[in-house]
Amino acid sequence: MKRKLILSVLLMPLSLIIYSPSLLYIHAPQLNTLSPNFCTAFCLDNGDHCVFGANQDNTLEIGKIFVNKRQVVKTTWDPSTTGEYAQWVSRYGSMTVNFVGYQMAWAGMNEAGLMISTMAVPESRGPNPDERPPFQGPFWMQYQLDNYSTVEQVRASDADIRLIETAVDHYLVCDRSGICATIEYLDGHAVYHSGETLPVKALTNSTYKQSLQALQGEDIQPGENSLWRFATAAERLAAFDPASSVDAIDYAFDTLEQVSRDDTVWSFVYDPVSLRVYFRTNRNPNIRYLDLSDLDFSCQAPTMMMDVHSDVKGDISDDIVAYNHTVSFQHSNSFFNAYENMSMSPILIDTLLWGVENFPCSSGEHAFQEGLVLYSPLIPPTIQWAGMTVLHRVGPVWILLTALSLAFLFWRMAVDKALSVRGSLPWVLMTILLGLIGLLAYLVFNNRRTVN
Repeated sequence: MKRKLILSVLLMPLSLIIYSPSLLYIHAPQLNTLSPNFCTAFCLDNGDHCVFGANQDNTLEIGKIFVNKRQVVKTTWDPSTTGEYAQWVSRYGSMTVNFVGYQMAWAGMNEAGLMISTMAVPESRGPNPDERPPFQGPFWMQYQLDNYSTVEQVRASDADIRLIETAVDHYLVCDRSGICATIEYLDGHAVYHSGETLPVKALTNSTYKQSLQALQGEDIQPGENSLWRFATAAERLAAFDPASSVDAIDYAFDTLEQVSRDDTVWSFVYDPVSLRVYFRTNRNPNIRYLDLSDLDFSCQAPTMMMDVHSDVKGDISDDIVAYNHTVSFQHSNSFFNAYENMSMSPILIDTLLWGVENFPCSSGEHAFQEGLVLYSPLIPPTIQWAGMTVLHRVGPVWILLTALSLAFLFWRMAVDKALSVRGSLPWVLMTILLGLIGLLAYLVFNNRRTVN
């Protein structure tokens, strides 16, 4: 990884030429400014723990499952108002289903039993920019799964990080013990419902306050609207008896079926006690499952992925495959092509993916890092990622051209005998950094010097 970083830095001048200035500060795509979509999530109290269910409703059917590793050093790509970036080392491994792309969770569970899902809500607006480092909603969810095991820890993280101000989602988060909270951002402020203020552990596409008021007032019309789905989920949750012979997983899937829509793409059920994830999709109605306890979350292990609609059934542990950049790029590119209001060029997508794919394993100065760290790098992460993208795309050719340019430079300097060793050093360094461009600069300079 260090070798890649050094080479990417050497190739940065080329990246400055290839990429437009706006790319170098990939002011993150507004991943939360999606067209309306509809989702449902709930916690089914099953004795002393929670069985978590979630539906994704959207006309865009793409999705990938990712296995996210522990002990990975990650950073944000947008700075806070003080110019600082957030950095952390993932504490827990997790399994997520991603709508946008790699490291951009739609829902998931980590190995500590923390579960989270997102739903759109029109009233949502994140806080205005401040000194806290900003997070896109999907990356914010990955951060929570990377770092925390309890709902209280997730709530406390609001003091350290913030969602971008254009956020239009709200979240249901539950932990292994069955404690849950809804997290909403209304008028720029975080609003939580938990404990006594969360009598129904469910969330759809209305604010929790609106949903509860409609339920208590019994002013809900049948149909595929948000309040009706909330009321249906509430009724099902109240009717469930953990002591009955009804299996909680089956009951959760039946509940998801009752609140599904014509555009329901997939349904996930998480059991934090068995650390098992169950799911089915509109293209493959077979219920499949994955045991997190069977996964290798070590940082040195390859990242694993699978299309959510893959034609498999039962235990999928042997069906997930090693991460593939091309497949991941096609997935993200399809997503951004589907939304005109948040289009993103393939070059930008490629750069962002190379950046998050190359988050390094914790070692050296990061070996014992705990919690969130704010730092001001000499070179912003996005510029490093641009250089890394150039390395992957044209690196071998660029290195060959640089080596040939250096060889020609040394030969020409020996012929010219016009510069001292000290005078030659800047041109050698420039050629290392700029390759053929550095050599051309020397030839132009030396030619003018000869003419004069």
